[in-house]
Amino acid sequence: MMKSVAVRPWALAIGGLIMLTAGCGKPAAELPPLGQVAGVITLNGKPLPKAAVFFVPTEAEDQASNAVTDETGRYELQFAGSHPGALIGSHRVEIRTGGEGYDEEGNFFETKELLPPQYHAQSRLTAEVAEGSNEINFDLKGR
Repeated sequence: MMKSVAVRPWALAIGGLIMLTAGCGKPAAELPPLGQVAGVITLNGKPLPKAAVFFVPTEAEDQASNAVTDETGRYELQFAGSHPGALIGSHRVEIRTGGEGYDEEGNFFETKELLPPQYHAQSRLTAEVAEGSNEINFDLKGR
């Protein structure tokens, strides 16, 4: 039985940029102020598993925070690869389910994007991250 591992190159590219711009493993004292962000993403009222979530700051030219939803649609954002949270302030939110990658045997595969472009490439989603703990849920409508 072949087990596949979803590797999304766009996620890897963003992760690489994050490490280059902010540095992975940066000491907490060198980090900008962060708010803890978690929530649940649903599509037509049902949990959306394995979705990539990006919070991109709109007020600063800084890096995005990201996460992947679990089987219940729950996510917890990470900043600079290993620090929980996101920059305090306004964010454009992108949520993706599709991509391409390779399985464990090196075979190429594509995963169909389940969401319409207004949730990723042409995202109209926004969120405000405050100091402390933030519960930010998204109930998406689509196909």
